[in-house]
Amino acid sequence: MLDLTKLKEELTPSKKEEQDLERKVKQIIKKIQTKLKEAKIITGGSYAKGTWLKNKHDIDIFAQFKTEKDISNKLEKALKKTFKKVQRIHGSRDYFQVKQNNLEIEIVPVLKITNPEKAKNITDISHLHVDFVRTNTDEDLRNEIRLAKQFFRAQHLYGAETYIKGFSGYVLELLVIYYGSFFNLIRAMKDWKKGDYIYFNKKETLNPSKEGNLNLLDPVQEQRNAAAALSHEKFLEAKKTAEKLYLGPSKAMFEEKTTPLEKIFK
Repeated sequence: MLDLTKLKEELTPSKKEEQDLERKVKQIIKKIQTKLKEAKIITGGSYAKGTWLKNKHDIDIFAQFKTEKDISNKLEKALKKTFKKVQRIHGSRDYFQVKQNNLEIEIVPVLKITNPEKAKNITDISHLHVDFVRTNTDEDLRNEIRLAKQFFRAQHLYGAETYIKGFSGYVLELLVIYYGSFFNLIRAMKDWKKGDYIYFNKKETLNPSKEGNLNLLDPVQEQRNAAAALSHEKFLEAKKTAEKLYLGPSKAMFEEKTTPLEKIFK
């Protein structure tokens, strides 16, 4: 029998873990801010939203600049004065990875905006995503989000990267907020039809070029499909695993399984 209450407790960081992580993150932010006066350094991602899983400490930090000119290079210069090793990751806008205090940290240069229409890059609206999730969740709902994240991780459906094409953390946060609980999401998922629309505000349709297997209108930027990365294969897998959990819930479905190297080599 699956005890969701107990499972949520197992996935939720302890107060000590929260306090220790907060102390480390504050130290890192202070170090960066000291070297970078022209940007405001803030946290982002699941850490800032309060939806991170116990013992999973990947941290997103954003450097908010007032103008877009040369911000990746400006950030890199400051980071190299702060950390021993800085890895530059190339993308639509270059960002950086560092390791500090036993933490893996991604540091992203963004524009400081309040209107999503002013965004030049999807990362520019990340802090607005944080605000939406924090405003529309309480502690109970954030724990429901943790259930969803762990389940999707265990089922290899978590991540919007091109080699996964699944559900991003933000998409799962939106879905749990929309349906009101993890199990309500599972109940709805098994009946999803390809091309279904989910919207928070007024009903709108996307430009056909932006439509996908699931059309989840981003409440922060309504002409954006937050679930655009979801492939047809992962969409079908999600429906199948949701039905399996709905019909026979078990803790094993939340457990991440690894493949031994010997089996991979074989």
